Amino acid sequence: FSDGGIFATKPYICGSSYLLKMMDFKKGEWCNTMDGLYWRFIDKNREFFLKNPRLSMMVRVFDKMQDQRKRMILLEADKFIKQNTT
Repeated sequence: FSDGGIFATKPYICGSSYLLKMMDFKKGEWCNTMDGLYWRFIDKNREFFLKNPRLSMMVRVFDKMQDQRKRMILLEADKFIKQNTT
């Protein structure tokens, strides 16, 4: 998204699961915020993701997510954005 599609064929984004596997981070409340930011990005750009067979499954995963979990992580993402942007 930042390069306008010139260089990368897909955006490189991740949730907390990837960071937990690749880094020496401990699981915590930050995971809900990170996951919320990830899924918020997927949801807000769903039309783009649905056009790409490699990425469309992420929209379907989001749509199947339990409503309670979805609401909670999206609320955390919105809270983070409001606290950290002007």
